[in-house]
Amino acid sequence: MTTSTAKALFLNSQDALGYNTSIDDIRREQYPQLNDAVYLDHAGATLPSQLHIKRFTSDLTSNLYANPHSKSPSSQATSARVDSARQKVLEHFKASTHGEWDVIFTANATAGIKLVGDAFPWTRQSDLVSSRSTRRSRLTILREAHTSLVGLRGMAQDENGPCIDVETVHEHQVQQLLSSKSSPLINSISFPMGCARNEARSHHPSPPPSPSGSTSNLMETFDASTTLSKTSDQADNDVVYNLFAYPAQCNFGGRRFPLSWPRQIKDRLDTQDSKTLVLLDAASYVMTSSDLDLSDLETSPDFVVISFYKMFGFPTGLGAVIVKTELADKLRKDRYFGGGTVSAIASDEAWQVYRTELHGRFEDGTLNFLDIVALDLAFDSMREIYGGYDKIGPHVSALHRLLYRSMKDLKHYNQTPVCEIYVDQDSDMDTPGQYGPILNFNLKRSNGQWIGYGDVERLASMKNIHVRTGGFCNPGSMQRWLDLSADEVKKNLEAGHVCWDDTDILNGKPTGSIRVSLGAMSSVDDVLFFVSFLEEYFIDHSDPDAIVESMDLIGESIEAEQSTLPPVHVDSVVIYPIKSCRGYKIPRGKAWPIAPHGLLYDREWMLVDEITGAALTQKRFPRMCMIRAEILLDQNLMIVEHDQEEMQKEHVQTQASASTAADRRLYISLDEMPTEAAKSSSRVCGDCTTVVHYTSPQINEWFSRFLGKPCRLARQPVTEPSVGSATPTNTPSSRFVKSHLNAPEGAPILLSNESPFLLISDKSVSRVRDWIDEHDEGQGAVRRLANSSLDLPASARHEMTSDSFRANFVTQGGDPALSFEEDHWTRIQIGEQVFDILGPCRRCHMVTIDQKTAMKNSDVFLALSKNRKAPSGQIFFGMHMLHRPDLSVAPYVVHVGDRIRTKGSGPL
Repeated sequence: MTTSTAKALFLNSQDALGYNTSIDDIRREQYPQLNDAVYLDHAGATLPSQLHIKRFTSDLTSNLYANPHSKSPSSQATSARVDSARQKVLEHFKASTHGEWDVIFTANATAGIKLVGDAFPWTRQSDLVSSRSTRRSRLTILREAHTSLVGLRGMAQDENGPCIDVETVHEHQVQQLLSSKSSPLINSISFPMGCARNEARSHHPSPPPSPSGSTSNLMETFDASTTLSKTSDQADNDVVYNLFAYPAQCNFGGRRFPLSWPRQIKDRLDTQDSKTLVLLDAASYVMTSSDLDLSDLETSPDFVVISFYKMFGFPTGLGAVIVKTELADKLRKDRYFGGGTVSAIASDEAWQVYRTELHGRFEDGTLNFLDIVALDLAFDSMREIYGGYDKIGPHVSALHRLLYRSMKDLKHYNQTPVCEIYVDQDSDMDTPGQYGPILNFNLKRSNGQWIGYGDVERLASMKNIHVRTGGFCNPGSMQRWLDLSADEVKKNLEAGHVCWDDTDILNGKPTGSIRVSLGAMSSVDDVLFFVSFLEEYFIDHSDPDAIVESMDLIGESIEAEQSTLPPVHVDSVVIYPIKSCRGYKIPRGKAWPIAPHGLLYDREWMLVDEITGAALTQKRFPRMCMIRAEILLDQNLMIVEHDQEEMQKEHVQTQASASTAADRRLYISLDEMPTEAAKSSSRVCGDCTTVVHYTSPQINEWFSRFLGKPCRLARQPVTEPSVGSATPTNTPSSRFVKSHLNAPEGAPILLSNESPFLLISDKSVSRVRDWIDEHDEGQGAVRRLANSSLDLPASARHEMTSDSFRANFVTQGGDPALSFEEDHWTRIQIGEQVFDILGPCRRCHMVTIDQKTAMKNSDVFLALSKNRKAPSGQIFFGMHMLHRPDLSVAPYVVHVGDRIRTKGSGPL
């Protein structure tokens, strides 16, 4: 089914009820940043509208705002806008505006959660000495909580160890506890005689169960005579306050949790001397929902934290805690205080009096008042664009249903599902209010193998699809859905995996997942484009493990030798003296030596970050491909330069051409090993290796200026030239051929990624180009025609050539109909040198970078991902090789034009 047909079916179905049919016009007018982009990360941050930004800019340039801690007209104007914004926040959440609630502005939701933890009236272990109570406070956190909520457990420790109790609970434990008074798990819990729960009820609920499974430990067994004999003052002084913290919507997978819990917990668990305040993390929930209603004080949570960029996209540095003012005398501010929070203060005595309003007491320092002006405008802008915030929920719900069902329908050839979607059960997705507009998932191949989320994200980026991957700062959900125990998380760290790295599968399990989320400005086209992307690149239409009968290469080689077909020969020999910079093609007729680590001087230098020492690569700095190094063996010299066209852009037109040429070139002696510089460690493709840095300011500033990044040139100190000769003598290597390749242990390499030599075929390059043309419906041919036009600047041209694959040997000749025949070779002879084939080269998105212009063409990687992907998800192109000096003829050299023989075609 085409996407246009799918769109028409959706718009004409009952599932489209609530969908905003004006969304295309809204996007065109208000969200130009979405042109040609599919943005599916609204749970990370939604997008600001053009109307909002224009009004904000106009407001700031039309009005004079100053620090609100003053009585000047500009300060008072600021205070009025801040008050207006507070009022609009309360009105939006239907909170009473008559003093029952207050809004404390914070930097974000995380800062709001920390504020609650700092101000909370904990009864700590040390407090029990002077109290009649024998119980300390308990912090209960729902498993699906964001890390910012989990971070509250830091409050449980002091210098003497745990000072409050902490427990993590699952949803079913909470529901089981609250489901009925006759629950068998709570029948044994005793209550003070004559003390009805409703009589003990306050606005403060108590905690749910512990993950240990003992629901009863949430309810205390009280001594009736002691409890009933207390006076009201004694009871108030001895009340232990607990905190139950949970998200209204899980930011990992969109699961929503009941807003009725605060009232239920209150009815079920509160007693005279044990109260629980409820902290609701609503940051994810309110991004599309208008259902958070705080109009009933008794049924509402005590603290609600929100981030406004989740709602409006802008401002980003502003959140809030909405708090019940009845808690004013309970919340503590007994540590730090900042400017604006005190009514009076003495400088030479520990005495200060705080302001009476809750927000005045806890908003330390100057407010982010300009962003609060933006917030004041945001509510009006959103209402004008969408006709009310309540219109957003039905819109995203319709899209969410379509996205979920479409992804569930994706099947491999053997009917196994492509998407492993992390939802409790399929029926929940049809129940209104069970899930917000988020889907979290991983992909599987038809053979059951996981597809790394990193591979999915890289491919999505090539298609300008914006998704989020990783653990989403939600450890409970991640461990639950990825079936990771705490021990496995620790072992993954020991193996080197951290939250932000590229290790997406360890020990056969994903270390994270993929999250897509919808927002007010999402459209049906976004959904269908993403589903089409999954279908195109990740569905197996046949068995990827099927054994394909290969041809008899020996026979073919013999026949080819006797036929009129041109023999296979070396078309190019290329070295890359500076890692990740442009290659130097060896001139025809020039013999090039083979060293123990690869071609002589291939990847012996690299650029490193001046501060961290980390290796710079084209993936982060594409302009590196415009730096080229030429090796002059007969002069013991390396000449480094960058493109004249780029240089002309950087220099003023009045500069002398001689000066420009001098700035463009560096002359570095091959004999110079910068031993006077301190050695340092650098990491290359996961290996820690020792390099030495050049200390010449002329050299390092040259590279830094061109890349716009402070860096140094470094060299691998594994060879030492003999006096008067460019031929190196060998010293021990610190890097070796990667273990996944079929090479003997200890085979050395310099700074290349995996092996000493890489070979590709020009016929295989042509085949990839054909795939690109097939994919873009002939536009590749149109692009090549445009590239040949003299009217098109060189910097704007892009063509996929063999240079994109950065091989050492490019072959030519043989049967033009046989592409990728190199996949089947096990040993080859180049001239009089023999090489073993080690295995295929695993490709990353660096192949998308044009090696002459630094422009990116995602078509290259997309074509490879569709046609050259292994069952494990790796993308292959080209073959790694290892030189066999024991089978070769000295001197060990190669030339452009050397004849190539494959194993069996002649005596090797």
